[in-house]
Amino acid sequence: RLGEVAAVRIRTDDGAEGIGQTSPFGAEITVHVLHTMVAPFFLGKDPWDLEALVSTTLREQYKFPSTFVLRALTGIDTALWDLLGKVTGQPVHKLIGGAYRSSIPVYASSMSRSISPEAEGERLQRLAAEQGFRAAKIRVGSPMGFDVDASAKRTERLIPHIRSVMGDDF
Repeated sequence: RLGEVAAVRIRTDDGAEGIGQTSPFGAEITVHVLHTMVAPFFLGKDPWDLEALVSTTLREQYKFPSTFVLRALTGIDTALWDLLGKVTGQPVHKLIGGAYRSSIPVYASSMSRSISPEAEGERLQRLAAEQGFRAAKIRVGSPMGFDVDASAKRTERLIPHIRSVMGDDF
């Protein structure tokens, strides 16, 4: 189910708390994997041992080399960084080596192969105007499609149409 997320709350014995989020795709599966295959490696452990705990988890779960383990780890990782930032009174970027930039450019994302090129162009124009996006990721072809398009000639129409409505600087 697209659009679902799972929040992860980590609390230490002394009551410090961190909140994180798993990657959104397949949240219900990710939550199960988190509880059964990932969280046991973190329970009762020192949150400052994050890198070692992640490494141990991946090594122990090598027979399940799935993105769901990584998605679950994302939730724990972000929650632990939140917790460590709170207990030290520091922004997370200070804890992981400092800020390299003061802003990060973001892009709009299609997330759909069923939208027509025309509707996608209108959608991207609206997002650029409303939210200031200067770039976008568009979905072409079929997922794992071996050069098969999502619908007849969609990609052939999509790329030039988006370029024409968004301009050369987008």
